[in-house]
Amino acid sequence: MEDKPKFQAHLQRGGTTLNEMRRLLEAFAEHHDYKLLRKQALEENLLGKSSEHFIKDLLSVFRRVFLKDLGLPPVGSVALAMRSNISDAAKVQILFPYFVRSDPLVERCYRDLVIKRLNEREPSLTSGEVAAHLLELSTRHPELGRWSDYLRLRWSRGFIALLRHFGLMERHPRNEIRRLWLLPEPFAFFLLWLWEREGSFLEAERDEIWEILQLTDQLREELLSEGEVRGWWRYQRLGEIVEFQPQFSNPEEWLYHGLA
Repeated sequence: MEDKPKFQAHLQRGGTTLNEMRRLLEAFAEHHDYKLLRKQALEENLLGKSSEHFIKDLLSVFRRVFLKDLGLPPVGSVALAMRSNISDAAKVQILFPYFVRSDPLVERCYRDLVIKRLNEREPSLTSGEVAAHLLELSTRHPELGRWSDYLRLRWSRGFIALLRHFGLMERHPRNEIRRLWLLPEPFAFFLLWLWEREGSFLEAERDEIWEILQLTDQLREELLSEGEVRGWWRYQRLGEIVEFQPQFSNPEEWLYHGLA
């Protein structure tokens, strides 16, 4: 049976425009109104671009990445995170799962070509290897079989660029994969949202987002201890018994009051 959904070449239309997405989110945090955001972008040149066509492409990316239900915190929450005083590195880590989950082909290649290589001694990846993987996937996804060699290579280069934008690969011309070491603030942001949604710590810690964020069991325990030290929650684990009690009812309250 063919996997769903069908794969598309979204990376050809501004898929790695991290800085522009951050600017749109920061503006969205002021009013939480997409129609007003669109007006700001097109009529007030919020993004400082000379091409209206490019601005519309960026708005299309924004809708696909942040206005769809991806099983992640809603756009209002992530927008507030972009306006908070957490570090730039933490903000980039918060955005990473949105870029992965919003594009099924990116997520598939990330899981197949990055996550599966993390335990290698010197993990690396080239655009040629990505293109070869796309060709292999095309045997089960006819839509990829219709891609030209040029499109396949261009998408592959876009995928490598996306990894570099998020600090998961060394700068060009090096091709080493870098592990994502999750920071306390992105960990808390997603954990508090999952806790609010699931009402269960065990369900929250089993969510697949942690695989995307490359969270190991050891790092999870370190981050849980760090969050307790910072007063974000109470946490204790005795075998299979876990006590977890957040000091904030949701990520928004934590963003306003927990980062002082």
